Amino acid sequence: MQCPSCQSETVKKHGNTTDRRPRFRCCDCRRVWVDAKLPKPARRPRRVSDEQVVTVLGLLCEGVSVRAVERLTGLQQRTILRLLVDLGDGCKRLLEERVKDVPVNDVEIDEIWSYIVCKESTKTRKGIENPEAGDSYCFLGIERNTKLILANHVGRRTSADANRFMARLAVATSGHFQVSSDAWDGFPGAVEAHLGGRVDHGAIRKEFGSAGGIDARRYAPPRLLSSEKYWVSGTPDEDRVGTSRIERFNWTLRTGLRRFVRLSNGFSRKRANLDAAVHVFIAYYNFVKFHKSIRMTPAMKAGIERRPWSLADLLREAEGRAVAVEMREAA
Repeated sequence: MQCPSCQSETVKKHGNTTDRRPRFRCCDCRRVWVDAKLPKPARRPRRVSDEQVVTVLGLLCEGVSVRAVERLTGLQQRTILRLLVDLGDGCKRLLEERVKDVPVNDVEIDEIWSYIVCKESTKTRKGIENPEAGDSYCFLGIERNTKLILANHVGRRTSADANRFMARLAVATSGHFQVSSDAWDGFPGAVEAHLGGRVDHGAIRKEFGSAGGIDARRYAPPRLLSSEKYWVSGTPDEDRVGTSRIERFNWTLRTGLRRFVRLSNGFSRKRANLDAAVHVFIAYYNFVKFHKSIRMTPAMKAGIERRPWSLADLLREAEGRAVAVEMREAA
């Protein structure tokens, strides 16, 4: 092997990358590089027991932070995050396979705010060049009657990200149904582009205010002053237009996933970790968590599953799909 810079043949092995590819270093010019021609090594066997992974999975889905899980289980932070990303990959494939062409009647869509590394204002003030840093939004769609989360997408609050989310929602649903959204102007175009004549789209515009000045509501939610329902496309039923269910799930997400808790240090440092955490939580919510109002899991209510899953079932299904994806990529 020769150095790509000075063509010297005095080359030594220099560790591995995070995805387990070998690195090399030139002894003459000190350049370090990765040989792209070498295939990616096979998946390393997991050294953590199933019982430990189930414990980690349960803690992460109940609002416990990564460092708190580290203290409770004795596992290293790097190990926990690697497990999270691996399971997030599997849960993403699981949701794509199982939540597909689901018959629906009422769908509510919304976006929930979080941030990566720092808030957008801090990124601008400090001149941070990390493209992932700043405000991040998680787009969500819920079926009003079954409480099933149909689709999600983590990105920016832009029309492009709204279209990506709506494309996933189109694949997850079937038949003619009604969509309810808030008054954000990015939704109408995305709904029309990907759902078109399949939906009746109604929206609700809410106006908020504060009583007693900013100091009186510093740590309190804003006060609802008025709300107005209006037609967007199709023939929506005004009585069914609303976003109460998806906003209630936003509350569940903020209390059940540490990365979304406000006024805390549990924010994400990487978009991949945030995306994985969201997929794990939604898979847990759809297939494992028992919903008291419907007396079963959302997946059972929607007819895509016949029994509630345990965390061990979720681990087996997610990990099996993650391994299958890696095997296809290696082939």
